[in-house]
Amino acid sequence: MAKKNGAQTVDVVAGRKVVLSAGVGKTNVDELKWLTTTVLDYAKAWKSTGWAYIADCSQMSPVSPAEGTELVAMTKAFVDAGCKAFAFAEGRSIMLKVQAQKNTERSQTGVTEGHFATVEEALDWLKAEVHI
Repeated sequence: MAKKNGAQTVDVVAGRKVVLSAGVGKTNVDELKWLTTTVLDYAKAWKSTGWAYIADCSQMSPVSPAEGTELVAMTKAFVDAGCKAFAFAEGRSIMLKVQAQKNTERSQTGVTEGHFATVEEALDWLKAEVHI
């Protein structure tokens, strides 16, 4: 069952070890902290076997530096909790892609990362390339 807080919504992809978040508009640090906790709660059963995370950013506004710092911390927490790959559905936004890549790079986790126009493309990639 999906959970929502402000600009953020989180759910599990049925039949897959994939947690999907979607945001609309502008988010903030408090919403991102909630997002981190909620995703980790959904994924805790998969820590030993691995899981993947999809962020649907296609309807999000770019984030501020403070929110970017929170996203770096979130990336580290997800990898520590067994996340094997991050997939970003960014629509056609170059700015969102650049921000997502920079935040993952700043996390220094080495996590596998993919960037796609749609959630469906991200799911296909996770199945074919990451086997999740």
